[in-house]
Amino acid sequence: MAQSEPPLEILVLDNHPDALTAAAMCDWEQDHRLRVLHSGKNLGYATACNRAAQEARGDWLFFLNPDAYADPSCLTVLLGAAGSDVGVIGAQVLLPDGRTNAGDNPLHLTGIGWAGRFGEPIEHGSPRGVAAVSGAALLARVSAYREVGGLCERFFMYYDDADLCWRMRLAGWGVVFCPEALAWHEYEFERGSDKWYLLERNRLWSVLSNYSTLALLLVAPLLFGTELVVAGLAVREGWARSLLRAWASTVRSLPELRRWRRTVQANRRVGDSEIVGLMSGRFETSLVRSRLASQLNPLMTRYQLGMQSILRVARR
Repeated sequence: MAQSEPPLEILVLDNHPDALTAAAMCDWEQDHRLRVLHSGKNLGYATACNRAAQEARGDWLFFLNPDAYADPSCLTVLLGAAGSDVGVIGAQVLLPDGRTNAGDNPLHLTGIGWAGRFGEPIEHGSPRGVAAVSGAALLARVSAYREVGGLCERFFMYYDDADLCWRMRLAGWGVVFCPEALAWHEYEFERGSDKWYLLERNRLWSVLSNYSTLALLLVAPLLFGTELVVAGLAVREGWARSLLRAWASTVRSLPELRRWRRTVQANRRVGDSEIVGLMSGRFETSLVRSRLASQLNPLMTRYQLGMQSILRVARR
């Protein structure tokens, strides 16, 4: 409500079965811009966002996590970076102490994504095209969002932002990171078994849906090797059962996955060589340490260049 670019409306979707948030905000509805929607049950983050987006009346959707808040100039700065071909614009998301939480989020060839520059000092600079941005404070063009089908509701939560950005790129829309648009997020990377399950399941779903058939064949050896590394990490850190659940869920959902993949590929306007060029062949984040991944980074970078070259030639 304090944004320098006043929003047309503010939609809060309460996912609690007993409508606790809706009850707590009953007096807020005196402001005509605010609408509190009650889902009746916990739909998950992705589905809740889509339900609210269906109700939205504006040309842009600004998604803000419930544990995040935006600088008053955030919307103004984001909209200033909105070229006619841009579908998604992400803010620089900071931790409460002012260090970086996320923003320009790398996306590995195997679909692994992480919070870019986590723990580093605040960044300043001009808007730039990136592979993915953080969903904690994300602006999406309504027409583009609806064109690609919104967030993938299969995910429930986690990885929805990376997948949305990937599908936006495939559909020909730009994805932009805007460092001067700021938001703060009460974030802590929890390594719970359910989180690992959802992250791994959703990553596999996204990779199998978004890559072309040729790109899947090319990335398959790297993907297989990565799964072995992930399995070793899961055994060492005690979440191997979650990883097995993710693999089993992916296999069980293959019919649904094929239907979703057909929808994604039907919206494709951009070849995978362009997408792979935006991705990372290196795995570098302070959130998860892997000596083996660090040792393999030079090889994976060469793999990325080779994969991109083959895809470029195949598209001619």
